[in-house]
Amino acid sequence: MNADRVRLPADVELEDKLAFGLTARQLLLLGATGLITYTLYTLAASALPLAVAAVVCVPVAVPGAVLALGRKDGLPADTLARHALRHLLRPRRRLLAPEGIPTPLPGELRRRSAAPLELPARSVYRSGLVELTDGSCAVVLRAASGSFGLKSNEEQEALVEAFGRFLNSVSEPVAIYIRSEPVDLSDRGAKLDENAASIKGRALADAARAHASFLRELPAGGELRRRELLLVICTRAREITIARTTLERRATETTELLRAAGVELTPLDGEQTAALLARALDPDGPPAGSTLAGVVQGC
Repeated sequence: MNADRVRLPADVELEDKLAFGLTARQLLLLGATGLITYTLYTLAASALPLAVAAVVCVPVAVPGAVLALGRKDGLPADTLARHALRHLLRPRRRLLAPEGIPTPLPGELRRRSAAPLELPARSVYRSGLVELTDGSCAVVLRAASGSFGLKSNEEQEALVEAFGRFLNSVSEPVAIYIRSEPVDLSDRGAKLDENAASIKGRALADAARAHASFLRELPAGGELRRRELLLVICTRAREITIARTTLERRATETTELLRAAGVELTPLDGEQTAALLARALDPDGPPAGSTLAGVVQGC
């Protein structure tokens, strides 16, 4: 079996290098930097000493070289600079305003700049289908798995091969998310205390109260959080019926493929998906008494 394997390089997504070990993007940035630096030096040297003219060119040459050759966390420096500039220019405040931000009245005091909050999800259907703002659709599956490190070498190799088969089967966008959220066990502790009062056996009642005290003491060392693994499967189909059929088939296939890798997947229905999205947007939880009634549509 090992003789049939084909090894692929891990850097298949790297840009092609054209000359001197540099990519076309780097050569273009270095060329533009060199041209601007030379032009600035020529103009400055005609009126200033050569040493001073060289110093004048440093603020242009150094940033240009850093943008062309720099890299951090796997991203080129020019990409990081572009994202940072876009972040700085965009408003920090986002509001739920489907009709847009109203224009300030004449003479109104200047207020902080704001922009409409653009949510990626447009609709959530009862089947668990999520319609995204770009017209595509997705479903969310919750994953539960054991510890990979506790497996033997043979078991780990089998799991890696099974996960590889899943990756080879991917033909449309798939995302894997690891998210966590704070957990409050005070309600569960109060429920245990309430049930302990109705237990006839004294030893069992004391055990219930002790466990309730244990639950309330858990966050003492810091914030208690719950982690979950989510798999989001997307399809480019725009028609809802076709998208639902396609995603149901792909979810079934993915569940079977990852089960061989020791990963159990559970599809989320509409109510669970809507609640998950609500918690992701508001980790502290919705106001007391609020519900998700009317959020989940038919289908």
